[in-house]
Amino acid sequence: MQTFTQQFREEVESFLKRTGTKPTEFGRQAIGDPSLVLNLRRGRSPTLATADRILGYIRENDPSGQRSRSR
Repeated sequence: MQTFTQQFREEVESFLKRTGTKPTEFGRQAIGDPSLVLNLRRGRSPTLATADRILGYIRENDPSGQRSRSR
């Protein structure tokens, strides 16, 4: 069973792969932090409010309308 943190990271990585978005651009657009993905990959855990903002960004900007099955 995956933790929420693992599911969240998987969701972000899946979005990057599906859309071809660069990690720094994703972080900049989603929350104004170009280091976001690097920090997530290094084990950073965002607050719930930040995770909500990031997931909202993914929902609004995924042209395929698909989200990973992690949620």
